[in-house]
Amino acid sequence: MSLSLGLTQASRLWTLPSQLWHAAQDARRRMRRTAALQRELAQMDARMLSDIGVSRAQLQFEVDRRG
Repeated sequence: MSLSLGLTQASRLWTLPSQLWHAAQDARRRMRRTAALQRELAQMDARMLSDIGVSRAQLQFEVDRRG
């Protein structure tokens, strides 16, 4: 039995960890963008929210829903 792996076998070993790494990085980016948006919206006053058609209650609902 040979201990060496072929190129395709070796690349398969790295596929899942690589996919998991990229998925984790994508999730991290989404969380950071969401947090930044929530901070920005939280700083808006009622008039600004009204201008974009969102009430403070709707904003709070979305923040709570997305956790």
